[in-house]
Amino acid sequence: MSLQVLLRHSRVACAFIATAGAFAQSPSTSPAPPDVNSPVTPINQSSQLPETPQPVPVALTPGEIYKQAMHPLDVVRSEIGNWSDPELQALGVGVKMAREACDKAKPEDYRGDDLYDLARLCAFGQDWTQANNVAQDYIAALENTHRAQAYAISVSALVHIHDIDTAVATARTMLRSLPYDAEVAYSILSLKDYLEQSGNPAALMLAEMEHPAIVDALKQGVPLKAEHSEAVIGVGALFESGMELALFERYAGDDKSAGATVSDLEDALGTKAQFSGADWLQISRVRAEYRLIGWRLPTIEIERSLETKAAKVPAPAAGPHAQRNPALTKMSTLEPPVNGPDFGEATVLVVFPEWCAQCRAMMKTVTEFATLNAQTPIHAWGLMYADEAQDATDPGVESSAKELEGTNTLMVSSDTAQKFAPNDFPMAIVVDHAGVVRFIGPIPTDSFNGNGYMQRIIIRMATAEAASQKVSEKGN
Repeated sequence: MSLQVLLRHSRVACAFIATAGAFAQSPSTSPAPPDVNSPVTPINQSSQLPETPQPVPVALTPGEIYKQAMHPLDVVRSEIGNWSDPELQALGVGVKMAREACDKAKPEDYRGDDLYDLARLCAFGQDWTQANNVAQDYIAALENTHRAQAYAISVSALVHIHDIDTAVATARTMLRSLPYDAEVAYSILSLKDYLEQSGNPAALMLAEMEHPAIVDALKQGVPLKAEHSEAVIGVGALFESGMELALFERYAGDDKSAGATVSDLEDALGTKAQFSGADWLQISRVRAEYRLIGWRLPTIEIERSLETKAAKVPAPAAGPHAQRNPALTKMSTLEPPVNGPDFGEATVLVVFPEWCAQCRAMMKTVTEFATLNAQTPIHAWGLMYADEAQDATDPGVESSAKELEGTNTLMVSSDTAQKFAPNDFPMAIVVDHAGVVRFIGPIPTDSFNGNGYMQRIIIRMATAEAASQKVSEKGN
């Protein structure tokens, strides 16, 4: 689905609310760079990023290095589309067995651990209505051992049956009625991410409600443990979850609140936190990503373009960007305009290491997205790099490059990719027509499908721009 009409409708609707005089502007006039920041905090147009205090580096333990080494495998296995046929068949057998057992079970026959295990069984069998009912039975029985996990099962089940309002209400009850521990933190984090990717404003509300609990947990300076399970969330992961509120506030154009959120989190860390090496890396990465919001896109050094004539994004026949969008071909001496000066109405970059199979699979959809939105224009490229642990001349890297020929994929160095501090993949960066970063973070693999997450991000960006213009017009 093309975003051209939707983006235009978003701009027109917001402009009408702002002022009827907005329609007096020529449609071919390129708008001023949108100011999503507050009027007293102008966008930083310099390519140099501000300095942010970093925690003192701590050496990684063998256990942390082991987790790092396992990370590529964990990322690839997290996408069920990468599973083998035998694995999928085995999963299907297990799900069928669990569902049949769930259907036969009578919740009233069980108490305590058995009732909780029945909720887990129904969830694995994907009988989401029954999973929620049993989890709520466990909660109503005032059982404490698995209370947080029962809430988590209920929230997940409600999301699966698309009862989002009740899921949010249940999560809020969990925050109010339970001690804030690792089980609660993980459940809320999962729901926040789902709501954000669904374009549901409840993500911001839920993050605001959770914020004091995260701040209090960070002040303890140690990993947050679960009260009745072995679940643990590290200081770095807790900080990253807390920073989601600041990102949501930035995306909503509320820099003042975002600044206060960041200050709360940084003050909570203080000097008391017992940073592990993994915590230090995670906190540094989150800070680096956040610092990019509102700043110009760092220069991207392209090592190789995998685009072909069939994959190039055609320039519009007319309009403000018509003369500034060179044709792209693999053999062309012209570099793809990923560094501007023409960023279109928006430019989307998907950063990923070569080993990320699901990321490579996205590139065809990314290319189609760019082609469908070429007249708007919205540009989109994948930035693939060989991980530091890989040899760029490895046959596997070249095989992946060949696989992606004809797509909007650019090969970059690991050093170039590290400008965006990537860790969770696929990772997207979205910039506005001035080349200013407006979004950075992990995205689902279906983000470029019709009515997907990327469409919501870009429309939200356009809406924020219109709101900023309204504030600017009032000031004049």
